[in-house]
Amino acid sequence: MDNQNNPIDEPINEKVNELFNLEDLIKNYSSQIENIKKEIKKQKDLFEDSFESDMVYKEHEEKAREAAKIKAETKQQILKQTTLAALAEKIEEMKEQLKELQTNLSDYLVQYQKMTGFNEIDLGDGETMIIVNSARLVKGSSKR
Repeated sequence: MDNQNNPIDEPINEKVNELFNLEDLIKNYSSQIENIKKEIKKQKDLFEDSFESDMVYKEHEEKAREAAKIKAETKQQILKQTTLAALAEKIEEMKEQLKELQTNLSDYLVQYQKMTGFNEIDLGDGETMIIVNSARLVKGSSKR
């Protein structure tokens, strides 16, 4: 048997190399993002410490906190009215419905893209919409 590269293996090797390069890019960008997040936190802490050390600012902040507390208490008293409580509940239900509809639409758009290969869709009113996908990293288990 020959140990020379098989012409059939070359596209596979290219794909494997491409995948490794992509994984390296993802790891690199993820690391850069985490480093910048840490640096932003440090800078924000320095920024906020400047305010905390100012006595006039502290005094005004305390007055603002007290006003916010009074405002929140007043809001709670108003929300005890039955009509407002029902309205608040209706708003929450509608927000949940909207979230569910958006999730379903997102799933259907991904399915549409896979089936057609198109990144645009005509909604029937003459307006063409572009399908935008967004991916992000979230912490998960190390199991594959």
